[in-house]
Amino acid sequence: MAEPVPGASEGTLRLLVVGAGAKALFALEELAARLHAHPGHGTRPRLEITVIDPGEHPGTGAAYHPAQPRYLRLNVDSAILDAPPVGDVPAFSEWARDIPADLGQEPYPPRALVGDYLRRRWEGMCEALAPSVHLRHHRSRALAVRREGAQWRLEVEPVDGGARQLLGPAHEVLLATGHAGGHDGALGPSWTSALPLIPTVLPTDSQLSPAQVPPGARVALRGGALTFIDAALALTLGRGARFSPDPAGGPGLVHHRSPDEPAVLLPTTRHGLLLDAKPRPGTPLPVGAERTLAEGARRLDEAGPLTPAQVRELLVETAAAMLAGGRAPGRALQEAVAGTLADGAEPDLPRGPGRAEQALRRSVAVAEGSRAPGPAWALGRTWALLYPRFTVALHDSDVGPEDWSRQLAAQQTLERFAFGPPLEMAQMLLAMLDSGALDLAWVDAGVALRVDGVHGLPAGALGPDVVIDAVNAPPGLRGITDPLAVQLRGSGLVRLRPGRRGATVAADGTALTADGPRADGLTLLGRATEDHVIGHDTLNRHLHGETARWAERVARRASQATARPHDLEEIA
Repeated sequence: MAEPVPGASEGTLRLLVVGAGAKALFALEELAARLHAHPGHGTRPRLEITVIDPGEHPGTGAAYHPAQPRYLRLNVDSAILDAPPVGDVPAFSEWARDIPADLGQEPYPPRALVGDYLRRRWEGMCEALAPSVHLRHHRSRALAVRREGAQWRLEVEPVDGGARQLLGPAHEVLLATGHAGGHDGALGPSWTSALPLIPTVLPTDSQLSPAQVPPGARVALRGGALTFIDAALALTLGRGARFSPDPAGGPGLVHHRSPDEPAVLLPTTRHGLLLDAKPRPGTPLPVGAERTLAEGARRLDEAGPLTPAQVRELLVETAAAMLAGGRAPGRALQEAVAGTLADGAEPDLPRGPGRAEQALRRSVAVAEGSRAPGPAWALGRTWALLYPRFTVALHDSDVGPEDWSRQLAAQQTLERFAFGPPLEMAQMLLAMLDSGALDLAWVDAGVALRVDGVHGLPAGALGPDVVIDAVNAPPGLRGITDPLAVQLRGSGLVRLRPGRRGATVAADGTALTADGPRADGLTLLGRATEDHVIGHDTLNRHLHGETARWAERVARRASQATARPHDLEEIA
């Protein structure tokens, strides 16, 4: 039986916030900044905020847990973490000045260190809110959101195993959840093979311990993206291995194996390739590239909303012009770039055994500067450097499911070209290939890991001793099996358009119901809205405008509530 939690005093705006990761942090920072700007700040408590999240460290989320191993690194330049809009916590770069140089000043610092910083930002946000807001952290998992007239309740399950509770009533609910826990494609719930399965990679200390993955084991991994790289580092560096510079003076690394490592890692992927390496931050672009990107930015700014096909056309034209040194590209170059986007690989990349390794070595050589950039590099750099503008151009696209499916396929390719591992991580993968710790033969052969085991194993190949599912849940709500996502889909409180994974929201993040109107008081920010809003796996708090507009609306509502407390229920 659900247990109600006492509400707040009359005239106080009550908020329930689901999630305590970076998205929720950035939203509450924006709210604090706007409350400071509104007249009457600090004169009385005007808001009561309950943050619902099972984690013990608000601000970090699971991805930036402060206790995770230091070899798990940030995959974006830490310069993206600028100072918050309120309080005295500085940007990450300034905050990290007192951290040892081999950690804090690197462009890709340990995620645990970023977690320490985000935790400090959460404390700063709470301090900034304190004059007018009472905030508490309720360690529980949200199961359902329910509308009661003009107010809302949340059904939650405490992490300590206590009885389910109903939190509320509240005037506003903000859903700012991160990666989902369960999804239709996960191996764990339906696994029938006799092989041992490890259903997730994180936290690596428990999931990938020697008891779970014994030394000398042959390890199959589903997935070849960033979570696979986390697993590879945990099973090498985390087992005592070392990587040192090439003694011959080359730019690469040498893998010194540990007896505690598995015998070999055998990843599998859907598209037969790993992620491309990223160039180091600050690497100069080729002659003419900056001018070409500026022209691409101008065209996007002037065009406004575009169809996905128009976005891809502009992307290909800009990438081809980058390779042409800023001049008009010839037809052959344009076709090579377009073909790379369509096929997911450069036209001259040989097929067959060794294909995945050669693609990785190419991308590393380009990032090191020893190989001339090709179409994959140009597409990746164009997508990454113009990404904020591409997200605006694709926002709320109304094309049909087939057209959007083509766009999603293109985006998967572009993410592989643009948002792969830092150069040093990619060099570690090459060193693992050279040492025999990593084998991409199953990637080349198209081996698949399904709920009943291994499929497509090459003739004569040995099978694995253990299987790791290194594929995270996709963004959006469609196909997510977490209770809250299932309840939202079935409640009619959110609208999922055909072919889209995430919910449709208004400009301030307010959910649009299945019947069409706004679900006033229910806001979704982040991964739950993917495809309506593009690109949520980011620490860039400036990328999406919904957060600031939500904060402005709530601050205005709180100000009105303070002035007219008895009219609170009528305030829109």
